[in-house]
Amino acid sequence: DQLRSRLLREQAITDGMEAALAEGQFEVYLQPKYRIKDDRLAGAEALVRWNHPEWGMQSPAYFIPLFEKNGFITQVDTYVFGTVCSQLSQWMEQGGEPLPISVNLSSVDIASEQLIPQILEITRACGLDHKYLEFELTETAFLSDSARTFHVMKTLQEEGFITSIDDFGSGYSIMNMMADIPTDVIKLDCGFVQSCTKTGRGREFLGQLIQMTNKMGFTSLCEGIETAQELKMLREMGCELGQGYYFSRPLPMNVFFEKFCRKVIDKS
Repeated sequence: DQLRSRLLREQAITDGMEAALAEGQFEVYLQPKYRIKDDRLAGAEALVRWNHPEWGMQSPAYFIPLFEKNGFITQVDTYVFGTVCSQLSQWMEQGGEPLPISVNLSSVDIASEQLIPQILEITRACGLDHKYLEFELTETAFLSDSARTFHVMKTLQEEGFITSIDDFGSGYSIMNMMADIPTDVIKLDCGFVQSCTKTGRGREFLGQLIQMTNKMGFTSLCEGIETAQELKMLREMGCELGQGYYFSRPLPMNVFFEKFCRKVIDKS
């Protein structure tokens, strides 16, 4: 019964995904990133939600794994990136302070020869400086095709974009590649961070990993920060950026803009 239920659910998602994209059911949320040393806003990560007319708001865990399996993830990621670029351009026209916004790339995206041309075409159409856009790739992307992943990340860097490794420590290890990875940011997985903070040995390991990341010239970012105590500990460890519910949950793009990016205009 459970298998049948899962297969029926996957079939329903597959049947509805094309129409959902065409009808704008996929919505982009932004979760703020902060500088840990002074709690100042440093940017945001773009996350996708499916606002289904019957099922309601669906989290990425509900549909992203299936989209990665059937290849539809590339269309969704392109839509998310285009939406972010368009909104950034509008914010700047309205007097908003531009902030770096990161979007996620999957191993399916990386395999496409059209990825870089599409990215360049979208940013050119929106008139955006590449320094305001960051691309996050998971550790697992390196394991599927490390040579291709290296090439894509290096090309993105050469074009002036920011790159980052997402979910570092989530279950795979690319430690042997760290010295050569063409990336700017190392994002430590929230589950990994939470696990390390439970014991003295774990905290020592996490602190040493953050220090090593910083010394190698990467920007360290810890995900999943939920309490002031965790923030204080990570600040003492030297972590540079933080993200998590302690700061803010993901917000709809218009709410994020009103809360964080709009300049106060002197109407007098």
